[in-house]
Amino acid sequence: MRVWKKLLLGALALLLLGATAVALWPSSRPQAGYPFARRMAGSRASPLWRTAPSKLDRASADDVMRLEQAARRLERALADARRARSLLSTERPEELGAQGRLRVRAIWWSFVEPIIALDAIKHRYEGWYGIDYTAHRELHARAFALTFAALCAQVAAGHQIVDLVVGSRRVQALFDEAMPEYGLPSGTFRALRTRLARTRDYSFVPAGAQWYDAWMARTLRRSSSAAVRRLASLVGDRRRAAMSALDVTHASRVVENKAELLSSQAFVEWFPVQREFAEWAGDTRVAPEGRRLIGDAQIEQLRTKLRPGDVIVERRNWYVSNIGLPGFWPHAALFTGSQADIRAAFDGDPALRARYGGAFSAYLARAHPAAWRALGERDDHGHPHQVVEAVSEGVTAASLIHSCGADYVAALRPRLPSAELARAIDRALAFFGRPYDFNFDFATDDALVCSELVMKAYEPVAGATGARGLTVPYITVAGRRAIPPTEIVRVFANERGRADAQLDFVWFLDGREGQHRAVVAGADALASSVSRPKWDIAQP
Repeated sequence: MRVWKKLLLGALALLLLGATAVALWPSSRPQAGYPFARRMAGSRASPLWRTAPSKLDRASADDVMRLEQAARRLERALADARRARSLLSTERPEELGAQGRLRVRAIWWSFVEPIIALDAIKHRYEGWYGIDYTAHRELHARAFALTFAALCAQVAAGHQIVDLVVGSRRVQALFDEAMPEYGLPSGTFRALRTRLARTRDYSFVPAGAQWYDAWMARTLRRSSSAAVRRLASLVGDRRRAAMSALDVTHASRVVENKAELLSSQAFVEWFPVQREFAEWAGDTRVAPEGRRLIGDAQIEQLRTKLRPGDVIVERRNWYVSNIGLPGFWPHAALFTGSQADIRAAFDGDPALRARYGGAFSAYLARAHPAAWRALGERDDHGHPHQVVEAVSEGVTAASLIHSCGADYVAALRPRLPSAELARAIDRALAFFGRPYDFNFDFATDDALVCSELVMKAYEPVAGATGARGLTVPYITVAGRRAIPPTEIVRVFANERGRADAQLDFVWFLDGREGQHRAVVAGADALASSVSRPKWDIAQP
């Protein structure tokens, strides 16, 4: 009997040893997480842990910039709200009026949008604790700092907006209304107040501040990366604002296990977006190029339908870059075609040769040499540059595969003569190299947002020799007049079937999230897309 027990114990010990060896055995490819964390968590493992350190290095550096952008937008939204303090403090319905109610809703939307952006960053890095601290100390520290700074920015701004409307139940009710035009369901203000109360109760901010000081701050301040040092500065600014808003300098003393607190409940999303796809979205956020609904073959099919001068609208789910403009479609671009495409489309036109003193392509090479060279180049995978677009890096040229590697893409063709299409390409190339306009100010030309580039390329010109261009109504966005990409599609939808319609349907690749693919859809589906919500938010 004793022998049998010894054999059984020995077998159990071998099984335990084998399981431990499997858990701790190095991966066949480099991954940022602890080996045991990746294996023991199984399907619940954070995508961060399975990401190659080099890839996480690039992604986290990019997300520092996105965090800065979201924080700036939140500050602008608060400044706009403070300027409207008298409006937000009113209790009498007759003092609001229709325009006042619209203004109140726009203020709330401009605040919630960057809160959702911060949610995306916070959720992306909530698995910070599983990044190998011994092997990748700076990546571990970056991940914690990103999610902690996002939380602090939300807490500080949340208390400020609540303080602004604390005395006005009517404005709070307007904030809480469903806003289908912005993709917001009812109850968002109530959900924000609930989250702020939980944040105070659980002492997330002071506990995180002490953890950051003990384990992260020195690593980030000593980083050779300027972006990482900016992150350290941002953490300092946002935590001070959050601590001031909470007024709980010593509250973390009541927390017995800070590590457990900060790795469980601290960094949950306040406004979960499309929760049923959360796991897949986590992969998307870390490795977007490998997770999109539209395939390369579909983009190649789209390419055969396009002509120089076509307007492209795009949507990528889960992206922080969706923040800033209302509507389902967050991005627009101009299909110029490559150098060869432009030559084929325009150089044989006698009227254009007379206008530009020879071949249109030769004129572009003289007038916009840097932009013209860019349209003669190819991306890292050998695809020709055929698109000019305003992205966070500025106005640049890209391949169709790169620009349209998205979840939804549609193309519209301006119903304009060849001369106006050439003029639009000429104007777009004139903006080449200018920075992206994070202020979304359509009144200036020194920096441009995506749809601004397209609309200024097709801006009407008065006079006998002028151009009809495209006329798309402006809307007010966070106190500024702008034309979001969805408004371009709305013009197409409203004018369909009319003799004076400005845009013709070309192609629509419509994403199907549940199937992880896109399908070819028609003009009716594209027209109805203007009514799709921008966010699908499940309330807590």
